[in-house]
Amino acid sequence: MYISKIKTHNFKGFKGEHEILFDKGINFFVGDNNCGKSSVFEAIDFIRSKKDRSEVITKTEIETNNFVSVEIELKGEDIESLVEIDALKKYKAYVIDTDSEKSLRVMRSSEEVKIKQNGKDKNLSIGNVRVFNSEKDQFENPTGIDNTITALFDAQFVWADTNSGDVSDFAKTKISGKIINAITKNFVTSDTWKNFQNSHKETFCEGENCLAKTLKPIEQKIQNILSEQYGESEVRFSFSLPEIESFFKTGNIALSENGIETKSSEKGTGMQRALALALIQVYADISSSDENRASKPILFFIDEPETFLHPQAQNKLLDALEKISDKSQIFIVTHSPYLLKKYKKETHSMNIFSKDEGMNKIEAGKEFDLFGYSSPSWGEINYYAFGVLSVEFHNELYGFIQARAILEDEKYYKPKDFDEYLFDKSNKAIRIDQKYKHLKSDKTVIEYDTTLPTKIRNIIHHPENQHNTKFTDQELKISIESLIPLLT
Repeated sequence: MYISKIKTHNFKGFKGEHEILFDKGINFFVGDNNCGKSSVFEAIDFIRSKKDRSEVITKTEIETNNFVSVEIELKGEDIESLVEIDALKKYKAYVIDTDSEKSLRVMRSSEEVKIKQNGKDKNLSIGNVRVFNSEKDQFENPTGIDNTITALFDAQFVWADTNSGDVSDFAKTKISGKIINAITKNFVTSDTWKNFQNSHKETFCEGENCLAKTLKPIEQKIQNILSEQYGESEVRFSFSLPEIESFFKTGNIALSENGIETKSSEKGTGMQRALALALIQVYADISSSDENRASKPILFFIDEPETFLHPQAQNKLLDALEKISDKSQIFIVTHSPYLLKKYKKETHSMNIFSKDEGMNKIEAGKEFDLFGYSSPSWGEINYYAFGVLSVEFHNELYGFIQARAILEDEKYYKPKDFDEYLFDKSNKAIRIDQKYKHLKSDKTVIEYDTTLPTKIRNIIHHPENQHNTKFTDQELKISIESLIPLLT
């Protein structure tokens, strides 16, 4: 199961309604700082846990009566089997049939509405999880469903300022807990666990000096008071063996450096992030080799994983995440071109975040495919993902187009003929209206008309020629934007 899309309304800097589509593999969020990338992570968390309206609504809407809401659509072939689990059977009636996949739509909203559900009026507020009923074309709140939303899908967040509790939390919905549960799932049948059970009985229940016998006088006193005041009652302290998960919850991860051992929760943010990402990579190995694990995946939301990582380490991390994405959806906020270098348009998506009149804006990213098997190039990544103009990208565009033209006719190797090619192929959008001063081998200079792309290309490739004025960033932008359509 994966999140196919999310719709937000007035959520944290996103005024009005916004919709983002996701791939079932790896989803990259790129763009300027403070443009709402991490807010999408918070929107997922908002679905799973009730928050006050004032904490999540876009600030320009806080004094109005406008509402804030988040809706997600879940898809997957495994949805039908998931809703057969006892904790999720309440969702069974809300599974929607599509052409190729089953889906569920879940929402949380501060908009207070009254609906007719099972023949009765029902009021819905921000505290209610709502599930879409396709037959009645309305969101409903089946009894008890508010307590099951966290059972519907697991989410592991690794924030830029990593919460130490998440790293060392051994609960089975957390990454550490999942690793331990996967490795120790057969431990309860071992002789070691059976010996522990016998020791527990000896200590708490059946031994000569067990705790239960020690507490007998207290039991009798309580029993006497109850019998006098409320009627005959028998009192007994019981000490049953806890589930093994209860012991895991008391555990922690310790790190040792130079012989000094410290709890991971007491380490700095950098070490905690490194540990969280290391755990994810270990989980990748375990989950890829365990074909019998539960079908419900854990979704990973990772904020700036490149922080504190060398480029080679970033490559290794993405390889690990690629393995996980076969079974679990990945969301990454990043400013790193090294992570995007392995972008695969078949299984990855990219959304670009920016500001528009002070409000956050989202656009689906361009798929990296300008240069065929050579995509994505560094220039292409920096231009589309981060809005960075570079001479490298200009060189890539110009050289690729010229190589294609030469295949058509070798005459296009000559700058004058290639300028004519650019003029014709661009439907006269690229004009031959620039002056370029060419430095000949005998040191004389001749001036001729050329296109802006060729002028910039020549200035880049011939730094020894100081007779031309350096091109501006605006000219580089115009030239790049005029070349791209020739490849699309």
